[in-house]
Amino acid sequence: MTLRRLFLLILLVLLPPGMLSAAEQNVELQNGSTVKLFFFEPPSEGEPPPLAIFIAGGSSNEFMAKAQFWLGKEFVDRGWAIAVPMSADGSLFSAAGDSRIEQIIGQLHASHTLHDSKPLLVGMSSGGSEAMAIAALNPHAYRGVVATPGRIKTDTALQELNKLPFYIRVGEKDDFKWDRILESMTQRLRLAGAEVDSAIVQDARHVFQIDWESLENWLGKLK
Repeated sequence: MTLRRLFLLILLVLLPPGMLSAAEQNVELQNGSTVKLFFFEPPSEGEPPPLAIFIAGGSSNEFMAKAQFWLGKEFVDRGWAIAVPMSADGSLFSAAGDSRIEQIIGQLHASHTLHDSKPLLVGMSSGGSEAMAIAALNPHAYRGVVATPGRIKTDTALQELNKLPFYIRVGEKDDFKWDRILESMTQRLRLAGAEVDSAIVQDARHVFQIDWESLENWLGKLK
């Protein structure tokens, strides 16, 4: 079974009966093209919410973005604004020279009232891997990375990561054996200057529910 098919199957199981609704927004890029995204945020109460960019798994299309709203809702419930950009042609946001995510962040700050801190990158499965790759291209632009799960490919060149925080979780029974590379991947990231909190989730497979007590403790340490 391919990663995409297994991921879709597990997401269908995890989907709640009523998914969180989100506002659609089209962001115009410098080259004249547009990127469609979903944006949702907590009720306006006090300080503006910090921004998290959620990279959908699979091909980052509309279905995959909606299928992962359950995780976005958990962030919104904890005070975060979430943006889920979609790639119309399935192209990776982490491709060399691709500035779409940075432009999206700028447009969101211009059109919404958000905390002025750097954004968080979040993803699961291939979305987690994509979030890690995006951060590796421009580590100074992000507050941290949450990949549950995610991986950095062995042929990916890592520049100085400048103490960028990573929160990585991989299931003990991961269907694609990502658990076997977690230790070596953690070492690579640390050698490149990242601050890594990584762990195996006992009895979990490829997609799993978040341990929010652990994640909130990590989020609370971000600058």
